[in-house]
Amino acid sequence: MSATPDLLEGIWLPRAADVSGKVLELAKLRVARLVIGAHVYRILDHADHVVDSGEWTRNRSSTPDGLDLYGVAGPFKGRRIEALIALSGDSLSICYDMDGGARPLTMVPAPEQLLLTITYAREPVFSGADGAIAAQA
Repeated sequence: MSATPDLLEGIWLPRAADVSGKVLELAKLRVARLVIGAHVYRILDHADHVVDSGEWTRNRSSTPDGLDLYGVAGPFKGRRIEALIALSGDSLSICYDMDGGARPLTMVPAPEQLLLTITYAREPVFSGADGAIAAQA
């Protein structure tokens, strides 16, 4: 018997990013893909190198939902990042305080607060000739 996968699981591609409302160029983001598996995540750069990885848990006690990331390798190794998420169909926004503070109360920054928000689109999947489902490269 297998557990039902979380709707966060999948391969996510950045579509928009900002720091406290200031738009960031996607090409300059380190993140080219966010891969979320069963309680593990990996961030891949534009050369498909894993630049960050760890474990995650969902925290449904906040509104919007919270996401706790526990860094295992990379710049956040040994740290916990408390983020907010908004998931709607194949769109996922993740927002966290860049100063490493507590989980933001909302995705709207307070004055002097540096909130990074990245909005992702789920990478489309297709069924191959053998019937296997795979992420489209």
